[in-house]
Amino acid sequence: MIRELMTTWTRLMTVILGIGLGATTLKAEEPMIEVGVGESLHVGRLVHHNARECLLLERNGRLTQIEVNQVTGFRVLDQPFSPLSAVEMRSELRREFGAEFEIKGTSKYLVVATEGNADHYGEVLDQFYREFRSHFSVRGFDLPTPEFPMVAVVFPDHEQFVNYAAGDGVRAVPGLAGYYHRKTNRVALYDPQTSIASAESLIPSTSSIVARVGGDSGLKETLVHEATHQIAFNVGLHSRLGETPKWVVEGLATVFEHPDMRGAMRSNSAIQRVNRERYVWFGNYARDRRADGALYDLITTDIDFSTRPLDAYSEAWALSFFLMERRKTDYANYMQRIARRETVGEYTAAERLRDFEESFGTTVQKLEVEFLRYIDGL
Repeated sequence: MIRELMTTWTRLMTVILGIGLGATTLKAEEPMIEVGVGESLHVGRLVHHNARECLLLERNGRLTQIEVNQVTGFRVLDQPFSPLSAVEMRSELRREFGAEFEIKGTSKYLVVATEGNADHYGEVLDQFYREFRSHFSVRGFDLPTPEFPMVAVVFPDHEQFVNYAAGDGVRAVPGLAGYYHRKTNRVALYDPQTSIASAESLIPSTSSIVARVGGDSGLKETLVHEATHQIAFNVGLHSRLGETPKWVVEGLATVFEHPDMRGAMRSNSAIQRVNRERYVWFGNYARDRRADGALYDLITTDIDFSTRPLDAYSEAWALSFFLMERRKTDYANYMQRIARRETVGEYTAAERLRDFEESFGTTVQKLEVEFLRYIDGL
């Protein structure tokens, strides 16, 4: 029986094609499969596999990792893959969160929040979504529409947020204000008016989490920061499967925290568009403790985000701001290049360095001089 199952599984693996980016347009020929794991059934499309495991993109947008030796059965369904509708996802969320929360829909979002608040959060998210698309549209990015309704969960207090985060495997360290989870495809955060977190913090170590930590900004800034992650991963600007450098992910989100950076038009001078919180922190870091050649480490590894998170967040902002202001075309080419990566697994330091230097037509060392001079000149 085991041999027969494995033979059938291997045959299935050879005929089902995966996707490369986190959000692609629906392909009618992609089959929908049902996979049994113990007592659970998972329905979706296969997006990656090897001899040991597979990734299934479920109809609600969740990425589920399945060990092949845990599969108890599967079948190919007689219809192509289709995401759940907003109505179907709303029903799922209602069963999950119960009567304590209201669930409101917008054109692109489903917002879970306490009674009377979801509409407001939805308006903020919808406005930002339009600004995000406008920003990239005028810069030559033809972004697809998200395949799934995007879910944002806003908790009324820190305790409920921490409990929910634990279910996602997220350790709610001091300063964690919210996060986007690549596997669930959801944003989760809490209202800081009811709970104040410390600015000194570490971020979760798992690469599936992209979070906002530290600082004194309020709910709207956190909502915009996490929405940047969610949109970027849902329109293929970042890859939910391939590894995207953390400085790219967090740099884009911290740049967009400032409202004047989000729309298509920018009328203010550069200094009026800076994220002041990150700008001041980076200035102190660059003056007091930043090592020579630190940009190389930021480009080729993510280690600084674990060991010196607020320094890393601030340098990611500073570098991204510089590139978006002074190297717009090269930055767009670089973003498109790394978004096309379909490799699941490690993005090596050598690969990161090559993609960066070839996109910007110079060495990291030379660009670092230009970058630091620009930020200092602000």
